[in-house]
Amino acid sequence: MITNFELKLKARTALRNNWQIALMVALIASLPSLVSQVVAIMTQSSYAHTMSSLMTTMQSGSTVADVAALLEEAGITLEGYLPTGLMSLLAGILSPFLTLGMLNYFFKLLRGEQDALIGTVFSRKNCFFKAIGLDIMIALRTFLWMIPGMVLEVLALVAAAFMPDSLALLPILLMYAGPITMLVLGIRAALHYAMATRVMAETPSKGINQCIRESVAIMSQRKLLLFSLEISFFLWQIGLTLLESLLLGMVGNVLASTVSMALNFALNIYIQMAVSAFYLYYRSETAI
Repeated sequence: MITNFELKLKARTALRNNWQIALMVALIASLPSLVSQVVAIMTQSSYAHTMSSLMTTMQSGSTVADVAALLEEAGITLEGYLPTGLMSLLAGILSPFLTLGMLNYFFKLLRGEQDALIGTVFSRKNCFFKAIGLDIMIALRTFLWMIPGMVLEVLALVAAAFMPDSLALLPILLMYAGPITMLVLGIRAALHYAMATRVMAETPSKGINQCIRESVAIMSQRKLLLFSLEISFFLWQIGLTLLESLLLGMVGNVLASTVSMALNFALNIYIQMAVSAFYLYYRSETAI
């Protein structure tokens, strides 16, 4: 078994003298999602006041005509939200194969290969549709894992409506048990399938279900190891949050947010590199 310290050391060693290219590769892979988030933020900020007014109007017992008039006055239409929807769709289409290319670049760094270049981010373009299918299959399987928690939520609503006062505690217990069950099973599912994208990134010839099966096999008896590795970065994340709070009073909101985003981006690369080292070690202990 390899320790978290050793995995982080392998990640830092691989990134040493390669930070500039690694940042560019990760930026290219994240670009569709970043653009989608920016468009969504701009749309939400422009309609925030109107949506607040809309909620107030609805709560005051207004008619459907009043709500429609408010929306028309604010110019909130389907076309207004079209850019956000299109950018989200574009991100969902482009991000999967770019992520595979980014992971392939990380593998090359960890193995010390000399052809780890910026263009590696596009090296898995032949997996375009398989990458999308893999993301969809993982999301679907994760959702299925969370169904028991959703069932408890429904039971809580039914119990609250029909249970006698003598059993009033039961709906409350179910109401808390539902989200907790969804969280626990969701985390477990995420750990189950955490290596599937890396399997496809390393061996693009493998099918979607084969990648998922190999991820489950790799993570068997190792879910807590990966969880502890990811949790070990928690102090870094707390430190960056404190740094942002400190910078807010010194340099202002815009600069503080920019610095915080840049540092969090670099930290995410470090985390992804360490997880990639985890994958390579347990996929084949002689790989790195």
